[in-house]
Amino acid sequence: MPSTLLSFPHYASNPYLTMLTVAPRAAGWDVVDGIRTLHRLELRAGHLASGDVLHVHWTSPVTSGCQNADEAWAKAARFEDVLTGVRSRGVDVIWTVHNSIAHEADYMDVELAVAKMLARHATRIIRLNPATIEETAAYYALPPEKVVELPHSSYLGVYPDGGDDVASRERIGVPQGVPTVGFIGQIRAYKGLDVLCRAVKIAARTVPDLTFVVAGKVVPAEDHQTVEAMLSSPNVVKRLEFVETADYSDWLRSSDVVALPYRRILNSGSLLAAGTFGRTALIPEGTPIARQFAEQPWVVTYAPEPDEPAALAAAILEALEGQEERRRAAHEYTRAYTPYDMSRDYLRLLEGLAGVVELAA
Repeated sequence: MPSTLLSFPHYASNPYLTMLTVAPRAAGWDVVDGIRTLHRLELRAGHLASGDVLHVHWTSPVTSGCQNADEAWAKAARFEDVLTGVRSRGVDVIWTVHNSIAHEADYMDVELAVAKMLARHATRIIRLNPATIEETAAYYALPPEKVVELPHSSYLGVYPDGGDDVASRERIGVPQGVPTVGFIGQIRAYKGLDVLCRAVKIAARTVPDLTFVVAGKVVPAEDHQTVEAMLSSPNVVKRLEFVETADYSDWLRSSDVVALPYRRILNSGSLLAAGTFGRTALIPEGTPIARQFAEQPWVVTYAPEPDEPAALAAAILEALEGQEERRRAAHEYTRAYTPYDMSRDYLRLLEGLAGVVELAA
């Protein structure tokens, strides 16, 4: 009977999860899809047995929808019951530390407690960023003996791609030949779109035909009107809705550079997606992700203090120069560690868990 791999939460629209599980599926693992809520996790985890694996990716669904701290603490206790229950039956628990702490956490103390639960009960803890132990130390301690490295690969071969920048611009309505700055992906407050809007306006004083390309779903939906007003300039091409996999390459190929003005971030799939399409990525310096990619010529950093919009505008102008050299460097990086490589490494990790059934103290 094949072993079961239960990922939590599992989003079918998330390409990282799809890439990660290709090799395990091919090797015969029964990969459970679609578990997104704590209630469904409780129901499905009860069927896991020795030899199976529960892999926790993001912690925000544990307290999602809570109306107050008491409810959040109660849900955290239920989550720990899941962890202790599966470990008592010899099930291995893997935790991937995607963020030091969940973005936009409503109940920070509870989020920290959940992270500490995972650090205590996990069999293995995956770090995507080499500095994860150091970067999370201010919030919680990760036992070094449990931590293994499994880098985030590129997205090579994942998104449908005709490889034609001109056709991509035609499909989404971006004028040919104009320089562009892209912001592609879910639009949330922590991602700094407001800062980027101001930076584009500053940069446009030097490059008058600079076009701002924005695509992604606004979360929460209540912010939609605010974002619409923010992007009302005539030099903006936008689609404020979920970007389907089939369209993703068009939006990236229509962006000469991709801006990611996120301050509190440990890892970034969006940065790797930009590199996969040979785009220069702009990120603030002093962040874990900036330190990780400091030697990559296709990643341009800027100082967020004292005037972030002005610094980001200068970075945009810098990134618009020398694009071909940066594209070659990005393509080289992309091919060095592919989704296939990552998935095979993940399978080796899963296979290496055989017999690791000691219970967490």
